[in-house]
Amino acid sequence: MASGALNFHFQMDQNILRNFDDTQMKAARERAVEAAGLAWADETKEIVREDNHIDTGLFVNSIGYVTTGGTVPATASDVVNEMTSERDKTTLKIGSSVVYAAPLEKKYNIMARGLDRAQERMQRVADTQLKRDLRL
Repeated sequence: MASGALNFHFQMDQNILRNFDDTQMKAARERAVEAAGLAWADETKEIVREDNHIDTGLFVNSIGYVTTGGTVPATASDVVNEMTSERDKTTLKIGSSVVYAAPLEKKYNIMARGLDRAQERMQRVADTQLKRDLRL
């Protein structure tokens, strides 16, 4: 399995926070984290295609969420996308569980490179999602 992690810190004005209960904030935070994870997965899938050294559609189609392009579509069991939430923290573990994902990551740093390239986009989509959900 190949996966990665990134920490985002969202800060909001106390006047804004008073307008929302914990359930609303948690749901908005989860959607923001999910949006950031999808941006990371998209960037990582693009890196795999650009590198052109991995001769499989399954790996690309299994990163973060199921896609079906190419010759080998992924299934939900090929994907790592596990979210856990506490009161003030949401964690998303994202990646691929195909058998050769970990060796590919070790050799080519695909997930790490995707994270490096996607950070600005991840922050932007997370911010946009929060603003949309909380109507800011």
